[in-house]
Amino acid sequence: MRVSVQRPFGIIVLLSVCVTLTFIGQTMPYPVLAPWLTAQGLSLGSLGWLSFAFSLGNLIGAPVAGGLVDRWGRRPMLLIGLMTIVVTNAVVPLFDSFESIVVLRFLLGIGNAGTMPAAIAVAADISPEAHRAKWIGLVTGGISVGLIIGPTVGGILYDALGFASPFYVSAVTALVAFGLVVVLVPETRAATLAHQKQEHVGMLDVLRNPPRPLAVLALLLWIDFLWVFSWVATEPAMLKHLYGDMAYTATMFGTSVGVFGAATALVSMVAGGLSDRYGRFPMIAIGLLLNVSWYFGVAYLTDYPLMLGASIISGVGAGLVTPALSAAYVDMTDPNHRGRVAALKEMIISIGGMGGPLFSVYMTERVAPTQLLVAAALLIGATGFGAAGFALKRRGMSPINPSSPRKD
Repeated sequence: MRVSVQRPFGIIVLLSVCVTLTFIGQTMPYPVLAPWLTAQGLSLGSLGWLSFAFSLGNLIGAPVAGGLVDRWGRRPMLLIGLMTIVVTNAVVPLFDSFESIVVLRFLLGIGNAGTMPAAIAVAADISPEAHRAKWIGLVTGGISVGLIIGPTVGGILYDALGFASPFYVSAVTALVAFGLVVVLVPETRAATLAHQKQEHVGMLDVLRNPPRPLAVLALLLWIDFLWVFSWVATEPAMLKHLYGDMAYTATMFGTSVGVFGAATALVSMVAGGLSDRYGRFPMIAIGLLLNVSWYFGVAYLTDYPLMLGASIISGVGAGLVTPALSAAYVDMTDPNHRGRVAALKEMIISIGGMGGPLFSVYMTERVAPTQLLVAAALLIGATGFGAAGFALKRRGMSPINPSSPRKD
């Protein structure tokens, strides 16, 4: 079911800009937290608790936000989420205790819970089925553009102006995105859904009767979990290795993440439609296998330009995975429940974001950073081969809908 609106492609482009601004705000403080913890006399393992708090907030907020995306509409939840991000980032510099920052990260996670489900639901509502991944790739590419600008500018601001500046600028970028949604993004939820007013389907109903086939859903959820868990579980070890052993500055690390984001954004926006033509799982498999270059690069590359090259290769992989993964969820989801299934995806991501820091708190001081990074790379690579096998097994399925036989 596709909702008819004027200028649908223009709305997609505008939504991509809003997501970009939002994730500039989300990622700009990223290079700041590790040096700030060190300056406070805290170990980098404490970074895991900041990630845990954000993910816990996202986990708690996602079920409610997902239901409201379907009941209230996409636009209200975008506005609520963006304003929460504005306020939270604006007040962070007013607090200087670790405990206060943990609480604010928790609140930021709650605010974030509705933004991406709402944005993906808008893209799914108005995109042509035959170009679903291409259009969703433009929206999700905004996340990666945020990764380009946010960490790079955040690192530069921190080095030049100190702790507060990245958070204030982050609040401003989210406020601009809020204004764009208010003025230019329409509501795309269908005005009259057949049983929207009679049936109030909640998250428990979606869990009891999830989208099918279940094997497809399970693999998609595992990939989302692993994607986040691998990053946050290795993050303290990664930063310990890069800042300590490799003597990286905040700007160097921010630039490494930035070129990763540049590659991800370019591939998502230019080649995101490949899975519309060749199927979701082939692109997911190739992307996962390319993505491991980041972990191997951080573990073993001592030359900074080579590390930037590994970041680009890994970003290309992420650019193939992200639109194919999001489109695969939409393929198998009833239009009435897009917000709820997107919330299920967010919940799994949050569980990965919570489990990773808990894992890292225990492991970072006990296992060498390179061992953790290599373990993450091997796990992602194994999942990539699993996705490739899944693609071969389901080669008779339609690239558009993995649960339907190919009609040609």
